[in-house]
Order: sequence, then structure tokens, then C-alpha cells
Amino acid sequence: MYVRRKKNNSGLVSVQVIDKSDGKYKVAKTIGNAKEEFDILKLEAEGRRWIKQQSALSELDFDQVDILFEQFIEGITQVRVCGIEFVLGKLFDSIGFNKIKDELFRKLVLARLCYPVSKLKTIDYLRRYEGYQTDEDKIYRYLDKLHSTQKRTVQQISYNHTLSILDNDIKVVFYDVTTIYFEITAGR
Repeated sequence: MYVRRKKNNSGLVSVQVIDKSDGKYKVAKTIGNAKEEFDILKLEAEGRRWIKQQSALSELDFDQVDILFEQFIEGITQVRVCGIEFVLGKLFDSIGFNKIKDELFRKLVLARLCYPVSKLKTIDYLRRYEGYQTDEDKIYRYLDKLHSTQKRTVQQISYNHTLSILDNDIKVVFYDVTTIYFEITAGR
């Protein structure tokens, strides 16, 4: 819709709102008639307001954009990253790790894959982006439990999955040595 002026034979200008949504020009509303330019401009402004009301458009007040932005940010109570669970969670399940019925195991594995940081930062990540509350002691206790009671299960699931994707023919073994540190001195 748009506002147009239409001048008649007597010099009177009609201000109309025109709708072309069906492919044909149609007068949606006649706002009024005037001769003076000032009055015509007022009628056109009224026509634009009418269009906004009809189309339910709202305007942002850019004079107060900083205040509106602060109010918007303060209104955010939680951010949740959904793609991780949708993509990596399905992969986690397809490998078979969902047989370990421990929510903290799943959260730690997925967090480690997408955000590999310290345990303290992992706690912060889980709280901020997953809405999951835990503390450092729970993670350490869980890691002890994982080592003492679930290690074999995790290894077996990993081994079985590797066998299945390599057609039961393992020829290469990769080791994770990211936590090993060593120094050598150059000889003379």
C-alpha cells in the first residue's frame, strides 16, 4: 500500500491510500481533500499512519536505542546452544555411548568436543549454554567413578564402533598424546 495524490478539475487534491496486493490498483481509503500544500502533506502523513496501523508495522525509536538495547540484554535469562545436542548428541547416540545412562557423562563429552577447556571453564560453559548446574567436586567425583566403574564400557563401545566403521579390520591405532610433555636438549 502507498499514499498518492489525485488532483481533480477544480484544483482540489484528494489523498488516497492505494492497494495493489491483488495485482490491480484499488483505493483502500480516501484520507481527505485539500488545496494547500501544507494541508496535503498533513493528509499524506495521516495516510502513512493508517497504512502502518493496517499492516501492523511497528517503528523502532532510534533516539532511545541504547536504552532499548540494555533492556533487551537484561531480559535475557539464558542462552542455549541447540546445535550441539542435535548434531553431536545424535553422533554420541549412534556410536553407542548412550548406553551409559549418566547425564553428566553426556554433558562432559559433548562440552569437551565443542569447547575443550579446563574443568572450571567447562562448569561455566554448561551453566551458561546448557542451563546445567554442577560444580568442580561433582566432576572430579564423576571422573573417579568413570575410571573405576565405566572405563571398560567406554573402551568397549569405542572399540566396537571403530570395528564397525572399519569393516572389522583395524590396521592403524591412534593415540591421544595431548597431555604428554617432554623436553630434549640439542646436542653439540
